[in-house]
Amino acid sequence: MSDQADGLRQLVQARSGATALAEPPEPCRSLEAPVGTRSLVLTSGKGGVGTSNLALNLAIALGEYGRRVVLVDADLGLANIDLLCGLAPSSDLGDVLAGDCSLADAVMAGPGEIRIVPGAHGMRTLLDVLGDGPARLVAELAELEAGADFLLVDAGSGLGPGIATLAAAAEQVVIVTTPEPTSVADAHAVIGRFRRLAGPSRLRTVINQAVSSAEASDVQSRLSASSRQFLGTVVTGLGHVRSDPHVPLAVRMRRPFVLAYPGSIASRGVRRLARDLIEEHQPRSLRPGFFSALAARWALSRVAR
Repeated sequence: MSDQADGLRQLVQARSGATALAEPPEPCRSLEAPVGTRSLVLTSGKGGVGTSNLALNLAIALGEYGRRVVLVDADLGLANIDLLCGLAPSSDLGDVLAGDCSLADAVMAGPGEIRIVPGAHGMRTLLDVLGDGPARLVAELAELEAGADFLLVDAGSGLGPGIATLAAAAEQVVIVTTPEPTSVADAHAVIGRFRRLAGPSRLRTVINQAVSSAEASDVQSRLSASSRQFLGTVVTGLGHVRSDPHVPLAVRMRRPFVLAYPGSIASRGVRRLARDLIEEHQPRSLRPGFFSALAARWALSRVAR
Protein backbone atom coordinates (compact mmCIF):
# COMPACT_ATOMS: atom_id res chain seq x y z
CA MET A 1 0.00 0.00 0.00
CA SER A 2 2.87 2.36 0.83
CA ASP A 3 4.59 1.66 -2.51
CA GLN A 4 1.34 2.23 -4.37
CA ALA A 5 0.73 5.54 -2.60
CA ASP A 6 4.33 6.65 -3.19
CA GLY A 7 4.06 5.89 -6.89
CA LEU A 8 0.78 7.72 -7.27
CA ARG A 9 2.13 10.67 -5.31
CA GLN A 10 5.14 10.98 -7.64
CA LEU A 11 2.90 10.79 -10.71
CA VAL A 12 0.55 13.49 -9.45
CA GLN A 13 3.38 15.79 -8.40
CA ALA A 14 5.07 15.37 -11.76
CA ARG A 15 1.91 16.54 -13.48
CA SER A 16 0.97 19.38 -11.17
CA GLY A 17 4.31 20.57 -9.85
CA ALA A 18 4.50 22.14 -6.42
CA THR A 19 1.23 24.06 -6.76
CA ALA A 20 -0.80 21.48 -4.86
CA LEU A 21 1.61 21.67 -1.93
CA ALA A 22 1.49 25.44 -1.70
CA GLU A 23 -0.07 27.11 1.30
CA PRO A 24 -3.61 28.42 0.71
CA PRO A 25 -3.93 32.16 0.08
CA GLU A 26 -4.95 34.45 2.90
CA PRO A 27 -8.62 35.53 2.92
CA CYS A 28 -9.07 38.62 0.77
CA ARG A 29 -11.29 40.35 3.32
CA SER A 30 -12.33 39.97 6.93
CA LEU A 31 -15.16 37.61 7.80
CA GLU A 32 -17.83 38.60 10.30
CA ALA A 33 -18.02 36.91 13.66
CA PRO A 34 -20.42 33.94 13.76
CA VAL A 35 -23.87 34.22 15.31
CA GLY A 36 -25.26 31.03 16.83
CA THR A 37 -24.70 27.48 15.58
CA ARG A 38 -25.50 26.63 11.97
CA SER A 39 -26.43 23.00 11.32
CA LEU A 40 -25.94 21.37 7.93
CA VAL A 41 -26.87 17.81 6.99
CA LEU A 42 -24.81 16.53 4.05
CA THR A 43 -26.38 13.72 2.08
CA SER A 44 -26.54 12.25 -1.41
CA GLY A 45 -28.73 10.10 -3.61
CA LYS A 46 -26.20 7.31 -4.03
CA GLY A 47 -22.94 6.19 -2.54
CA GLY A 48 -19.57 6.89 -4.07
CA VAL A 49 -20.05 10.60 -4.74
CA GLY A 50 -17.65 11.69 -1.99
CA THR A 51 -20.09 13.01 0.62
CA SER A 52 -18.06 11.89 3.65
CA ASN A 53 -14.80 13.21 2.19
CA LEU A 54 -16.46 16.51 1.35
CA ALA A 55 -17.96 16.79 4.85
CA LEU A 56 -14.59 16.17 6.49
CA ASN A 57 -12.62 18.60 4.35
CA LEU A 58 -15.33 21.27 4.51
CA ALA A 59 -15.27 21.00 8.30
CA ILE A 60 -11.50 21.52 8.32
CA ALA A 61 -11.75 24.43 5.87
CA LEU A 62 -14.31 26.13 8.11
CA GLY A 63 -11.93 25.61 11.01
CA GLU A 64 -9.13 27.26 9.04
CA TYR A 65 -11.26 30.40 8.98
CA GLY A 66 -11.48 30.38 12.75
CA ARG A 67 -14.81 28.59 13.08
CA ARG A 68 -15.47 26.01 15.79
CA VAL A 69 -16.75 22.90 14.03
CA VAL A 70 -18.33 19.65 15.18
CA LEU A 71 -18.60 16.86 12.60
CA VAL A 72 -21.04 14.03 13.32
CA ASP A 73 -20.61 10.77 11.43
CA ALA A 74 -24.28 9.80 11.14
CA ASP A 75 -23.76 7.38 8.25
CA LEU A 76 -23.88 4.73 10.93
CA GLY A 77 -23.89 1.66 8.74
CA LEU A 78 -20.83 2.83 6.80
CA ALA A 79 -19.17 5.22 9.25
CA ASN A 80 -15.75 6.06 7.83
CA ILE A 81 -14.84 9.63 8.81
CA ASP A 82 -12.21 8.22 11.16
CA LEU A 83 -10.60 6.25 8.33
CA LEU A 84 -10.41 9.29 6.07
CA CYS A 85 -8.32 11.18 8.60
CA GLY A 86 -6.26 8.30 9.99
CA LEU A 87 -7.90 8.15 13.41
CA ALA A 88 -8.68 5.08 15.49
CA PRO A 89 -11.53 5.90 17.88
CA SER A 90 -11.33 4.13 21.21
CA SER A 91 -15.09 4.54 21.66
CA ASP A 92 -18.13 5.68 19.71
CA LEU A 93 -21.82 6.39 20.13
CA GLY A 94 -22.43 2.68 20.60
CA ASP A 95 -20.26 2.71 23.71
CA VAL A 96 -22.13 5.77 24.97
CA LEU A 97 -25.41 3.90 24.54
CA ALA A 98 -24.05 0.92 26.43
CA GLY A 99 -23.06 3.17 29.30
CA ASP A 100 -19.38 2.32 28.87
CA CYS A 101 -18.35 5.95 28.44
CA SER A 102 -19.69 9.48 28.28
CA LEU A 103 -20.16 11.46 25.09
CA ALA A 104 -17.14 13.57 26.06
CA ASP A 105 -15.05 10.39 26.09
CA ALA A 106 -16.26 9.42 22.60
CA VAL A 107 -15.68 12.79 20.92
CA MET A 108 -12.37 12.82 19.04
CA ALA A 109 -10.05 15.73 18.40
CA GLY A 110 -9.86 15.74 14.62
CA PRO A 111 -7.44 17.35 12.20
CA GLY A 112 -7.56 21.10 11.93
CA GLU A 113 -8.92 21.40 15.48
CA ILE A 114 -12.37 20.11 14.54
CA ARG A 115 -14.25 17.75 16.85
CA ILE A 116 -15.61 14.47 15.51
CA VAL A 117 -18.44 12.35 16.89
CA PRO A 118 -17.74 8.83 15.55
CA GLY A 119 -20.70 6.80 14.36
CA ALA A 120 -21.97 3.68 16.07
CA HIS A 121 -21.61 0.70 13.76
CA GLY A 122 -24.70 -1.46 13.72
CA MET A 123 -27.19 1.32 14.47
CA ARG A 124 -29.51 2.05 11.57
CA THR A 125 -29.94 5.79 12.09
CA LEU A 126 -29.06 8.59 14.46
CA LEU A 127 -32.67 8.39 15.62
CA ASP A 128 -31.91 4.92 16.97
CA VAL A 129 -29.10 6.44 18.98
CA LEU A 130 -31.38 9.08 20.48
CA GLY A 131 -34.21 6.64 21.00
CA ASP A 132 -32.21 3.91 22.70
CA GLY A 133 -29.76 6.13 24.53
CA PRO A 134 -29.93 7.51 28.05
CA ALA A 135 -31.87 10.71 28.62
CA ARG A 136 -28.66 12.62 29.30
CA LEU A 137 -27.37 11.91 25.78
CA VAL A 138 -29.58 14.53 24.13
CA ALA A 139 -28.44 17.12 26.66
CA GLU A 140 -24.79 16.18 26.11
CA LEU A 141 -25.16 16.39 22.32
CA ALA A 142 -26.96 19.73 22.61
CA GLU A 143 -24.18 21.06 24.84
CA LEU A 144 -21.58 19.94 22.31
CA GLU A 145 -23.52 21.69 19.55
CA ALA A 146 -23.85 24.90 21.56
CA GLY A 147 -20.07 25.20 21.69
CA ALA A 148 -19.75 25.16 17.90
CA ASP A 149 -20.22 27.69 15.13
CA PHE A 150 -20.98 24.95 12.61
CA LEU A 151 -22.46 21.49 13.13
CA LEU A 152 -21.93 19.26 10.08
CA VAL A 153 -23.75 15.92 9.91
CA ASP A 154 -22.59 13.31 7.40
CA ALA A 155 -25.88 11.47 6.87
CA GLY A 156 -25.03 9.09 4.03
CA SER A 157 -27.70 8.34 1.44
CA GLY A 158 -30.73 10.62 1.50
CA LEU A 159 -32.88 7.67 0.47
CA GLY A 160 -32.05 5.74 3.65
CA PRO A 161 -34.27 5.35 6.73
CA GLY A 162 -34.58 8.28 9.09
CA ILE A 163 -32.70 10.75 6.89
CA ALA A 164 -35.79 12.88 6.24
CA THR A 165 -36.10 13.45 9.99
CA LEU A 166 -32.44 14.45 10.21
CA ALA A 167 -32.96 16.86 7.34
CA ALA A 168 -36.03 18.42 8.94
CA ALA A 169 -34.07 19.16 12.12
CA ALA A 170 -31.24 20.92 10.26
CA GLU A 171 -30.98 24.53 9.19
CA GLN A 172 -29.78 23.49 5.74
CA VAL A 173 -29.59 20.26 3.76
CA VAL A 174 -26.68 19.93 1.34
CA ILE A 175 -27.25 17.34 -1.38
CA VAL A 176 -24.01 16.16 -2.98
CA THR A 177 -23.98 14.82 -6.53
CA THR A 178 -21.51 14.22 -9.33
CA PRO A 179 -22.21 15.09 -12.98
CA GLU A 180 -22.90 11.42 -13.78
CA PRO A 181 -26.50 10.96 -15.02
CA THR A 182 -27.29 8.26 -12.44
CA SER A 183 -26.01 10.46 -9.62
CA VAL A 184 -28.00 13.46 -10.85
CA ALA A 185 -31.15 11.34 -11.13
CA ASP A 186 -30.70 10.07 -7.58
CA ALA A 187 -30.08 13.61 -6.33
CA HIS A 188 -33.35 14.65 -7.97
CA ALA A 189 -35.10 11.82 -6.09
CA VAL A 190 -33.64 13.06 -2.80
CA ILE A 191 -34.78 16.61 -3.57
CA GLY A 192 -38.27 15.21 -4.17
CA ARG A 193 -38.19 13.51 -0.81
CA PHE A 194 -37.16 16.73 0.93
CA ARG A 195 -39.33 19.12 -1.09
CA ARG A 196 -41.48 20.03 1.93
CA LEU A 197 -38.38 21.50 3.53
CA ALA A 198 -38.04 24.02 0.73
CA GLY A 199 -37.42 27.59 1.80
CA PRO A 200 -34.90 30.37 1.24
CA SER A 201 -31.51 28.65 1.03
CA ARG A 202 -32.83 25.57 2.86
CA LEU A 203 -32.05 22.97 0.20
CA ARG A 204 -28.57 23.30 -1.30
CA THR A 205 -26.60 21.29 -3.83
CA VAL A 206 -22.88 20.75 -4.33
CA ILE A 207 -21.60 19.35 -7.61
CA ASN A 208 -18.61 17.19 -6.73
CA GLN A 209 -15.93 15.77 -9.03
CA ALA A 210 -16.84 18.10 -11.89
CA VAL A 211 -14.46 18.17 -14.85
CA SER A 212 -14.85 21.93 -15.16
CA SER A 213 -16.72 24.86 -13.68
CA ALA A 214 -18.84 24.96 -16.83
CA GLU A 215 -19.91 21.35 -16.36
CA ALA A 216 -20.81 22.01 -12.72
CA SER A 217 -22.81 25.09 -13.67
CA ASP A 218 -24.71 23.12 -16.31
CA VAL A 219 -25.59 20.32 -13.87
CA GLN A 220 -26.68 22.82 -11.23
CA SER A 221 -28.87 24.68 -13.72
CA ARG A 222 -30.56 21.48 -14.86
CA LEU A 223 -31.16 20.31 -11.29
CA SER A 224 -32.62 23.66 -10.28
CA ALA A 225 -34.85 23.84 -13.35
CA SER A 226 -36.18 20.29 -13.04
CA SER A 227 -36.79 20.70 -9.30
CA ARG A 228 -38.73 23.89 -9.89
CA GLN A 229 -40.72 22.50 -12.84
CA PHE A 230 -41.55 18.99 -11.64
CA LEU A 231 -41.32 19.26 -7.86
CA GLY A 232 -42.26 22.87 -7.26
CA THR A 233 -39.15 23.16 -5.13
CA VAL A 234 -36.47 25.84 -5.00
CA VAL A 235 -32.97 24.40 -4.78
CA THR A 236 -29.98 26.72 -4.44
CA GLY A 237 -26.51 25.78 -5.57
CA LEU A 238 -23.84 26.11 -2.89
CA GLY A 239 -20.97 25.54 -5.31
CA HIS A 240 -18.81 22.82 -6.77
CA VAL A 241 -15.54 20.95 -6.31
CA ARG A 242 -13.62 19.93 -9.39
CA SER A 243 -12.23 16.47 -10.01
CA ASP A 244 -8.68 16.27 -8.70
CA PRO A 245 -6.17 13.37 -8.68
CA HIS A 246 -4.92 14.54 -5.29
CA VAL A 247 -8.19 13.46 -3.66
CA PRO A 248 -7.80 9.67 -4.09
CA LEU A 249 -4.13 10.03 -3.26
CA ALA A 250 -4.98 11.70 0.05
CA VAL A 251 -7.53 8.98 0.78
CA ARG A 252 -4.83 6.35 0.35
CA MET A 253 -2.65 8.36 2.71
CA ARG A 254 -5.57 8.59 5.18
CA ARG A 255 -5.18 12.34 5.29
CA PRO A 256 -7.72 15.07 4.44
CA PHE A 257 -6.77 16.53 1.07
CA VAL A 258 -7.07 20.15 2.29
CA LEU A 259 -4.17 19.39 4.64
CA ALA A 260 -2.16 17.01 2.46
CA TYR A 261 -2.47 19.19 -0.66
CA PRO A 262 -3.67 22.65 0.46
CA GLY A 263 -3.03 24.25 -2.91
CA SER A 264 -4.79 21.61 -5.02
CA ILE A 265 -7.85 22.32 -7.15
CA ALA A 266 -10.13 20.36 -4.82
CA SER A 267 -8.79 22.13 -1.73
CA ARG A 268 -9.36 25.53 -3.29
CA GLY A 269 -12.89 24.48 -4.21
CA VAL A 270 -13.71 23.32 -0.69
CA ARG A 271 -12.32 26.53 0.81
CA ARG A 272 -14.52 28.48 -1.57
CA LEU A 273 -17.53 26.56 -0.24
CA ALA A 274 -16.45 27.34 3.32
CA ARG A 275 -16.04 31.05 2.59
CA ASP A 276 -19.41 31.23 0.87
CA LEU A 277 -21.09 29.60 3.87
CA ILE A 278 -19.39 31.97 6.29
CA GLU A 279 -20.10 35.07 4.23
CA GLU A 280 -23.78 34.30 3.79
CA HIS A 281 -25.94 36.62 5.82
CA GLN A 282 -27.71 34.41 8.33
CA PRO A 283 -30.02 36.21 10.76
CA ARG A 284 -30.19 34.77 14.25
CA SER A 285 -32.50 31.78 14.01
CA LEU A 286 -35.30 31.05 16.45
CA ARG A 287 -35.12 27.38 15.51
CA PRO A 288 -34.18 24.97 18.29
CA GLY A 289 -30.79 23.33 18.15
CA PHE A 290 -30.35 20.37 15.81
CA PHE A 291 -30.23 17.69 18.49
CA SER A 292 -33.08 19.20 20.51
CA ALA A 293 -35.24 19.34 17.38
CA LEU A 294 -34.25 15.81 16.45
CA ALA A 295 -35.17 14.46 19.88
CA ALA A 296 -38.53 16.24 19.74
CA ARG A 297 -39.30 14.72 16.35
CA TRP A 298 -38.34 11.28 17.62
CA ALA A 299 -40.69 11.70 20.60
CA LEU A 300 -43.55 12.75 18.31
CA SER A 301 -42.98 9.73 16.08
CA ARG A 302 -43.20 7.46 19.13
CA VAL A 303 -46.51 9.01 20.19
CA ALA A 304 -47.92 8.62 16.68
CA ARG A 305 -47.24 4.88 16.60
